[in-house]
Amino acid sequence: MKAGFPQPRRSDRRKFFQRALVGLWWALAPILLPGCGGVGASGGPVDGAKAYGHTRAIVEFGPRPPGSAALREVSEYIRKELQGLGLEVHSDTFAPLTPLGQIRMTNIWGISPGRSERVIILASHYESKYYEEFEFFGANDGASSSGLLLELARVLSLESPVDATLWFVFFDGEEALVEWSDHDSLYGSRAFVRMLHRDTSLERIGAMILLDLIGGKDLRILKDDNSTDWLNDIVWSAAERLGYAHIFRRGGSVNAVDDHIPFLRAGVPAIDIIDLSYRHWHTPEDTLDKVSTENLAIVGNVVVASLPDVERNMR
Repeated sequence: MKAGFPQPRRSDRRKFFQRALVGLWWALAPILLPGCGGVGASGGPVDGAKAYGHTRAIVEFGPRPPGSAALREVSEYIRKELQGLGLEVHSDTFAPLTPLGQIRMTNIWGISPGRSERVIILASHYESKYYEEFEFFGANDGASSSGLLLELARVLSLESPVDATLWFVFFDGEEALVEWSDHDSLYGSRAFVRMLHRDTSLERIGAMILLDLIGGKDLRILKDDNSTDWLNDIVWSAAERLGYAHIFRRGGSVNAVDDHIPFLRAGVPAIDIIDLSYRHWHTPEDTLDKVSTENLAIVGNVVVASLPDVERNMR
């Protein structure tokens, strides 16, 4: 290398070019794809193959119930990926009393600072449900949404369409360990909201977008009756604008009790984007071959396209 101005490291050059490409997409998409709001039905900034790669990596650690060695390895994988994006990475370890005794759990989140202190949370749970009778890999139930969340962190840390600060939150302990109840479920999201209350950060949260069961090949997402109406309206409108009404369907609804509930109870507008029709839910067949690269990209691009309207409607 010739002497002169300091040359950027290879990783810095790669990040520069990635940022430039994403920025170019946001600049040209409204011209190339009129009315798309930055993302179009024929493509978008979210790379489904990258999301699938993260999903595969998570699944390959094996079943990952709370407190397991596999889940600790997954948590390290998530931390390293977020740190590699240059995000500010935090974790909170807690030890709730469960029907199986006290179990250590850890929430992880990466922060992409915006021009505003207002926060939009994008979230997933990353553990798999505990079963004694069979190995449960949770490829769609937990791994797919976490894989997509890592890809969203990459895209949105390079170029965000909003001024808000973005938090990418990975919850531990969403699943019941024995039988679903108010006490045996949602351990991570309940702990996270308590933490926000303690450090007075709750008032900064303008909206929370939860992803769960979003990678299935026969994806069919209905509006969740428990989610905030205006968030449902924004996401479904974005999906229709992008040509994905066959996935984000208008007919019917579901009633999801998921990691968005503690936020709703705390007064935070929240939405659960979830496919409760997934037929391999909580079975040994929830394996990697059931996950669609294309559908991961579709859901991710709908989320990205929704963000400007989400920010405009936050109080």
